[in-house]
Amino acid sequence: MGFQAEALEALLDDAERAFAVSGDEPYEASAGRPVSSLANVPAGIAFLRAVLARLRGDAALASGYNRQALAQVGEDDWLMGYLVRWNQAAADWLGGRPGPAERGLAGVLAELRAAGQFFAGFLAMRVCYDLGQVQRAQGNLDAALATGRHALEEAGQSSQAAVTGPAHVGLAQVLYERDELTAALDHATRGVTLCRQLTFTQSLATGLAVVARIRHAHGDMAAATAAMEEAGQAGLSPQVVALLNPVPAQRARLLLARGDVSAAAQWTTAAGLSPADEPGYPREPAYLLLARVLLAQDRPGPALTLLQRLLVAAASQGRIGNVIEIQVLRALALAARGDHAGALGALAEAVTLGCPQGYVRVFADEGAPMRALLTRLSAARKDQRAPARDVDPEYLARLLRACGQAGAAPSSRRAAAPPGMAEPLTDREVEVLRLLAAGRSNQRIAHELVVALDTVKRHVTHILGKLGAANRTEAVARARQLGLIP
Repeated sequence: MGFQAEALEALLDDAERAFAVSGDEPYEASAGRPVSSLANVPAGIAFLRAVLARLRGDAALASGYNRQALAQVGEDDWLMGYLVRWNQAAADWLGGRPGPAERGLAGVLAELRAAGQFFAGFLAMRVCYDLGQVQRAQGNLDAALATGRHALEEAGQSSQAAVTGPAHVGLAQVLYERDELTAALDHATRGVTLCRQLTFTQSLATGLAVVARIRHAHGDMAAATAAMEEAGQAGLSPQVVALLNPVPAQRARLLLARGDVSAAAQWTTAAGLSPADEPGYPREPAYLLLARVLLAQDRPGPALTLLQRLLVAAASQGRIGNVIEIQVLRALALAARGDHAGALGALAEAVTLGCPQGYVRVFADEGAPMRALLTRLSAARKDQRAPARDVDPEYLARLLRACGQAGAAPSSRRAAAPPGMAEPLTDREVEVLRLLAAGRSNQRIAHELVVALDTVKRHVTHILGKLGAANRTEAVARARQLGLIP
C-alpha cells in the first residue's frame, strides 16, 4: 500500500475536530496522566502534520509542527520524542541544512543505541537511511557507505529483516555512484525484495529506480523500463517532493536516454517547471531533469541560467555531492554554447571534487558528450594547462573508461560462444540460468531480478534454444557440462 498524503490529511482533520469536542477526558500537557488513552493525541497529530509537510517539501512548516509536537510530548513518551527529533533532522536536510541534519540524525541513533532500542523496529533503519542520504548530499560517499554497512552489521540476523530494506537501497545508491554495478545490483534487488514487505513504499520506489539506473548502465533498456514502470506503481502520492521520490524525474530521464525528448519535455511542462523559477532544494532533482531537457533541445542559455541558481544554493549549503552534478551539467551546457574554456573549468571542478570519494556515474551517465569533454580535459592536463593541470590522471582515465562503456549492451562484452554452442549467452541470460539452476520458478526469478514475468519467459526460451535443451533440467545440465555455471 502506498502513502496517500491527501487521505492522511483528511483523517488528521477529523481526529483534530473529534479531540477538540471531546469533553470527558481533556488533554493535560504534563506527564501526570500517562495512562490516559488521549494523552498524546495533540503530539501525534502535530507530528503527523510535520511528516506531511516534510514529504511535500515544506521544511519550514514541518519545523513548526515539530516544535508543536515536542511541546506536547511527556517525559515518559520516549518513542514520540525520537520520532519528532528524527523528523526535525530530516526537515533540516530538506531545508538545505545538512550539517544540523547530520548531527540531529546521529544524535537520535546514539540515543536509540544507549536506550537499547536501536533495532527495535523501522525507526532506526529509517534514521540510518536518511543519515546516508544527507552524507551523500554532502559528497561524503565513504560516510554514507559506512552508515549503511554499520546498520546492517548491527541488525545482524534480525527477525524483522524487512526493516533492513532501506539500508540495502542506500548502499546500492552509493555503490552505483562508484560504478560498482554488481554489488549495487545485489543490494538493490535485496532491498527491493525486503521493501515489498513494508507498508510505506517510499524506499521500494527508490530501490526500483536504482535498479532501473543499473540496468540502463548495463545497456538493458527493456529491463530498465520494466523496473521504472514498477517503481511508478508503488503508490506514492504525487505530492511527495522530488528529493524524496526520484521516480518521476528518473522516468523522464530514461525517456531522454531513449531519445524521446518530446515526452520528457511534456513531463517538465506538466510538472510546472520553468528555467525562470527559483527552485528550492526539495525540488532540485526535477529541475536538474529540466536542465537536461533544455540541453537536449539545444537551449544551453536557459539551462545555464537555471544551473547557476542551483549551483549557488548547493555551494552555499555545503551540498558538495549536488555541486558535482550541477557542475557536470554546466560543463555540458557551456560546451554546447561554444564556451570551451568555461566548460573545462566547470568540469575540472567537478572532477576535482569527485575524485576523493570516487564519483563515477555522475559523469559516465551523461554519455558521449561527457566523454568528449573528458578527452579535452585529459589533453589539457597533459599540456599542463589550467584548469586541468592538477586533475588526477588515473581518476580521469577511469572516468573515460566508464564513459566508453556507458550504454554498451551486456552481450557485447561477453566472450565468444564455447565449443558446442553457436551463439553465446548474454550476461542477463547467464543470470537467469544461475537462478534456474538454484531451482527458482519463473515468477521468483522475475521477482528477484525486478523484471516482468514475460521478460523472464523470453530469456528462458532463448536459453533453451541456445543450449539445445528441451526443458530447464536439460538446460542446467548442459550449461554445467560447458562450464557456464558451477
